[in-house]
Amino acid sequence: MKTYKTLGVITLLFFVLAGCVPAADTPVTLEYVLTTDMRDGKFVFVGVNGDINGVTNPTLHAKPGERMTVYLVNSGWGTHDIAFSDLNANSGKIKKQGETASVTFTVPDKETSLEYYDTSFKKLGMYGTLLVSNAKPKPETTTVESTTASGNIVEYTLVSDLSDGKMVFVGKGGDIDGQVNPDLKAGLGDTVRIHLSSGEGAMHNLYIDEFNAHSADFMGADQVTLEFVADKEGSFTYYCAIPGHRQIGMAGTFIVGSGVANPQASGGNLNASPSQQVVSAGPADPNAADIILHPANIPAPVGNRGPEKVVVELETVELTGKLADGTTFKYWTFNGTVPGPFIRVRTGDTVEVHLKNLPDSMMAHSVDFHAVTGPGGGAVVTQTMPGDETMFTFKALNPGLYVYHCATPMVAHHIANGMYGLILVEPEGGLPPVDREFYVMQGELYTAQPYGTSGMLTDDVTKLLNENPEYFVFNGAAMGLTSEEHMLRANVGETVRIFFGVGGPNFTSSFHVIGEIFDRVYDQASITSSPLTDVQTTLVPPGGATMVEFKLDVPGRYILVDHALSRLERGLAAFLMVEGDPNLEIFDGTVTPGSGH
Repeated sequence: MKTYKTLGVITLLFFVLAGCVPAADTPVTLEYVLTTDMRDGKFVFVGVNGDINGVTNPTLHAKPGERMTVYLVNSGWGTHDIAFSDLNANSGKIKKQGETASVTFTVPDKETSLEYYDTSFKKLGMYGTLLVSNAKPKPETTTVESTTASGNIVEYTLVSDLSDGKMVFVGKGGDIDGQVNPDLKAGLGDTVRIHLSSGEGAMHNLYIDEFNAHSADFMGADQVTLEFVADKEGSFTYYCAIPGHRQIGMAGTFIVGSGVANPQASGGNLNASPSQQVVSAGPADPNAADIILHPANIPAPVGNRGPEKVVVELETVELTGKLADGTTFKYWTFNGTVPGPFIRVRTGDTVEVHLKNLPDSMMAHSVDFHAVTGPGGGAVVTQTMPGDETMFTFKALNPGLYVYHCATPMVAHHIANGMYGLILVEPEGGLPPVDREFYVMQGELYTAQPYGTSGMLTDDVTKLLNENPEYFVFNGAAMGLTSEEHMLRANVGETVRIFFGVGGPNFTSSFHVIGEIFDRVYDQASITSSPLTDVQTTLVPPGGATMVEFKLDVPGRYILVDHALSRLERGLAAFLMVEGDPNLEIFDGTVTPGSGH
């Protein structure tokens, strides 16, 4: 067994821990070391030191009033703790293999029998007894809490996985072994236990609404068990309630008794909101990050160099960011900003992409470069689990300005939460020089709360599927590029170039700069074609881009918009502040109030 292979290491760890006992008024005179294991399909504690070495759920002994410490070492079977509830003593959770926790307490000054257990896995066998003095063990009681159970105990094991571009549950063991979203069956009155773990590392859970059966969230090495009584007959839907997961495949059927259709079953409308009521916002996170990528944060032009190898380092970062004043949102990002970093290469370069998914992520992530010639734009080789890293290379064959984005199911969900950016493949010899370059991307946010709500907002997959966004944003935040810190800045007489893309995931942009005319528009970001000239507004589809250039002749504040101007009222605007002397031959007038410009 796994535990016996590690007992030697754990025993050595015990001697190290012996010198680390916390100070107390009464010295610690008794110490036990336990580890975790799975035996005969059950989670158990296993003794390590002294007379309990190798004993499953050992009985611990103490004298009245004695001060004792119990150490717990995680052998790798999920997340665990050890609790002595009668003494209000708990070690705290340990998640990783080899991680250690301890609990120190004073034994009651009387003869008694106390229970210790794992707060998550007691029902699966992780419990034992502490006997004080000559106390006798209490009679063992059932761990099934419901008094309505009258049938058998039915157990299933499901593991999350990715299959054919979808997230799914896969059966493990028994008749459902290897089946995708298998039918789970029980008799009326049966006690049902569903053991759950994450096969690909992302966060999941399992809900069956009709039985008020909701598992804890699990991810990585976590293992959780959902237990309930099947007290009504019919066919019901089990599903993952993490936003977006049910819609992309994590749902199956739970059949009780005859399986006669139940009109109240939850399987009817996958796009229905869990509640018709407006979801309340939590308090805004005072430590929320600035996720806006400054529009001037662009690498220098490639210039007239030959092809070479370029290494691109991307990290997928899930973090709480500032959406608006007093409003925060949980973004999924590349490198902690929206959009992700501007990547600049030239035709003929070999690009080596490293994608690292941070260990605290809840989701798997990937990257699809529209500049890549190859399956999935790289997404098929970069499905990266939390804590992992992937790598691939591609040859930049075609010059142009291309979108990149996360392509992990549900792809639209990952994009809407901020996972998009631009990569520029310059032609041989580079681009013509300009005085200033800017990087702006348009996206949508689908929040459960209405536009303008203060506090911590949450995403809403139903609105996403219905293409009903609450926010339209440039560079991730509502009116984010209108602040002194983030606005675009240039001077009269300079030529500017804007690399503009639409992450989306759903809406086309009618890109326009109020008060300017684009001298050159490289339509659809085809930078080797002759540009359109003297253009007022240019269309950019989701997943598309453009490059525009114009000379600044008159000082003032110019507003970047999508000329579907209702979107301005949902946060979509950016300022280009131009400094310099007036040019009265081109523009002369007295500013009047009320224009909003």
